[in-house]
Amino acid sequence: MVQRRIEMTMRIARRVLDEIHAHAESTYPAECCGLLIADKGRMIIESMRVANAYSGTRRDRYDINPLELLDADRTVSHRELSIAGVYHSHPDFPASLSAFDLAHSFPWYSYLVVSVPKGRVGDTKSWIPSLDRKTAAEDDIEVGE
Repeated sequence: MVQRRIEMTMRIARRVLDEIHAHAESTYPAECCGLLIADKGRMIIESMRVANAYSGTRRDRYDINPLELLDADRTVSHRELSIAGVYHSHPDFPASLSAFDLAHSFPWYSYLVVSVPKGRVGDTKSWIPSLDRKTAAEDDIEVGE
């Protein structure tokens, strides 16, 4: 039996997407990472930068410290917001989830991936991992104000 999540459109504020793109360019050639913060209507209204805690080369990997994720979840919950997903960049690589990304994903989050060829933002795509974390479905992105 194939496990799948229902596809939804990621709705994100323009200023938030601009912040994420700036973060991705600023950390090039390393991967950046952060959290997507949503209101009760599931609109992504904030991004929260987090440190790339990966212990190896950060050019093609990222890791978020679980304690930092827990702290962020508590912080946004007190504001009646939620973590809707994770964003990260792919320096000189397409905006898709790698096998490593999938293996370390949470199927209840959306994953926004920003391609950064030669230090400039390229494609931005959103992905929803399957429950078994072996595949991901591309999610539409709707940019609003």
